[in-house]
Amino acid sequence: MPGSERAAAMVLTGVALASIAVGAIHVSAADTLGNGSAQNAAFFGLAAAAEIIWGAVALFRAPRWWLAAGMLGQLAVVGTYVVSRTVGLPVGVYAHVKLPVGYADALATVLGAMVVIGAGWLLLQDRVPARAATRSLGATAAMVVLVGALALTGVIWQNNAFGSSGGSNGGGSTSVSNGYGRYGGSSGSTGSSGSTGSTGSSGSTGGMTSGGGYSSGGY
Repeated sequence: MPGSERAAAMVLTGVALASIAVGAIHVSAADTLGNGSAQNAAFFGLAAAAEIIWGAVALFRAPRWWLAAGMLGQLAVVGTYVVSRTVGLPVGVYAHVKLPVGYADALATVLGAMVVIGAGWLLLQDRVPARAATRSLGATAAMVVLVGALALTGVIWQNNAFGSSGGSNGGGSTSVSNGYGRYGGSSGSTGSSGSTGSTGSSGSTGGMTSGGGYSSGGY
């Protein structure tokens, strides 16, 4: 295999694995944010399925139309994320609300941007590699370990951010943490005396906070 073709095959391998990694993080997001929110469940579930399927197919064969589809699809996801964290989405349950940035969502967005850039670069080449560099076992194994480890940290972070809770009693008041503030940001604990699981006295909720994972508002 010529050097240029080998390089393109390695890029394709990295892009495919990155897409699968993003899909794994989005599966975790769908699981943690989908309960009680059809919007979150649908968005993250469909995105995850498309990303994993696209990456798995691209590992074996990725014609130009497949690269273009993956690039445009991932560009839409990344763009949605950027808008939701800067000015707020124009429509939906969380319209015009700027959601916080967490580790898991930032990682998924960086990996998604790599998919967009890598697929775009491959489309500019004279020839698209017939298949990913799955025959280069050493390089492929190294990428699998690296990308897999990154994806695992994102999945664990997302699950931990939304899966822990604790309470403390004092002065007749009960404080319940929803896990969102565990890794930074504002806390979703209660602030009303004698109530459990309620929002603070100002009436604002902890639902927009992030515990290092996706905020409860999703994208």
